[in-house]
Amino acid sequence: MGSRTHVVILNWNGRRYVRDCLDSIFAQTYRDAKILVVDNGSTDGSAEFIRDEFPEAVLIALPANLHFARGTNAGVEVALQDPACEFVVTLNNDTRSDPEFLAGLVKAAAEERVGMVAAKLLFMDRPTILNTTGICPTRDGSGVDRGWNQRDDGQFDRETDVFAPTAGAALYRRTLFERVGLFDRDFVAYYEDLDLAWRARLAGWETRFAPRAVVYHKYSASSSYQSAWKTYQGERNRIWNLVQNYPMQYVAEGIPWNGMRVLAALRRRILPGRYTSPPTTGAGRGPSFAEFASATVRARLDAYAGLRMAFQKRRMRRAYRHVDNRTIGRWLRHYGVPIKSMPVN
Repeated sequence: MGSRTHVVILNWNGRRYVRDCLDSIFAQTYRDAKILVVDNGSTDGSAEFIRDEFPEAVLIALPANLHFARGTNAGVEVALQDPACEFVVTLNNDTRSDPEFLAGLVKAAAEERVGMVAAKLLFMDRPTILNTTGICPTRDGSGVDRGWNQRDDGQFDRETDVFAPTAGAALYRRTLFERVGLFDRDFVAYYEDLDLAWRARLAGWETRFAPRAVVYHKYSASSSYQSAWKTYQGERNRIWNLVQNYPMQYVAEGIPWNGMRVLAALRRRILPGRYTSPPTTGAGRGPSFAEFASATVRARLDAYAGLRMAFQKRRMRRAYRHVDNRTIGRWLRHYGVPIKSMPVN
């Protein structure tokens, strides 16, 4: 007998925190779920630990680290083989879920037009501080976490529409994947969830925020806070997201927005005493000026080298696009954030 909801948990060298993740997901009040754990070629024994300690989970062992997009896709593909599967929930291994997490997500997806549901993520080290309640789009192709680093005083405790969920804890409708495809494997990691949300919205789906779907997140446990690699992925992928999904007038307008953000980030690394500490303890200082500049330049060059591919994907979206440019403009005004409010990497 199949399960209505499949939870795909991506693990890479997560031996020290995956137990909490799995204990909490198996303790959910919502029972019609199957748990799939994709191991991304771990070398710390976590795959063997999951197999031995959680035999009720389906372990999908990959031979190497395929990173987030390709690794998660491997789990989604297995989930979609179950004809009973209606929803796929993606979840980071460095999380602990409240017992009503899955029930809250599924309840918020009751209407057919809701293709994605965003959870409420709080920092595990600071459980009263918000990590995200959804993603807001920006004019330069990037995204900003709604409620980032704010104290959780109930200001987001209302079920409402948001632009996109973060895939660290999100629900996706099966038919959404079947219509617009899975996470873009070329993104490797970061912004793949925002790109998927753009594709789904262009096809007519909406995103709902579920305030009762609460998750505590060990921020950047698998990749250090603002590492040079993370900087590279973000810089490259934001350009591809801009080109693949935004109307051309916004692509042109996004160039100066992007440049202003990069200059602000460089300035922050040049001026002493201007660095803002990471949001959680033990996350590290982030790349130096030289590392940040090098990663940014390499990312730009690789992004520009991939523009032909990005424009090909842009044309492919015409097959299912149901919204006009005026609607997208309303999205950016309603869900987006002004550049002065954007965090600087």
